[in-house]
Amino acid sequence: MDRTSLTRIERLNYILGGALVALAAVLGTGEQVLGALVGVLLCSLNFSLVRRLVEKMMRAAQGKPDSRASAFLLAPKLLVLMGAAAAAVVFLPISPIMLAVGFSVFLVSIGVETVRY
Repeated sequence: MDRTSLTRIERLNYILGGALVALAAVLGTGEQVLGALVGVLLCSLNFSLVRRLVEKMMRAAQGKPDSRASAFLLAPKLLVLMGAAAAAVVFLPISPIMLAVGFSVFLVSIGVETVRY
């Protein structure tokens, strides 16, 4: 996958996430809608950060020295993501199942781009 594919996946995350939240708003309860919304927001933010870090790592592989430390940011990003998801489950009145469904939107986006590629 190249930079264009990553951008398409990111855009598809927003589209599918919006569709999921709209579907949850029509068919679900308030807790389910909020769970889906928080999951989609975390998913979209996570993938956006991953895309940027991967692009920096690709530039570092090409020999550009300003991008070498980006690989070391993946672990702290993951810890912050896990903390945000845990805090959302503990402090917000959300459905944890819908949080997981909302966060899983990126898997569908990657699958669609893989088939399209």
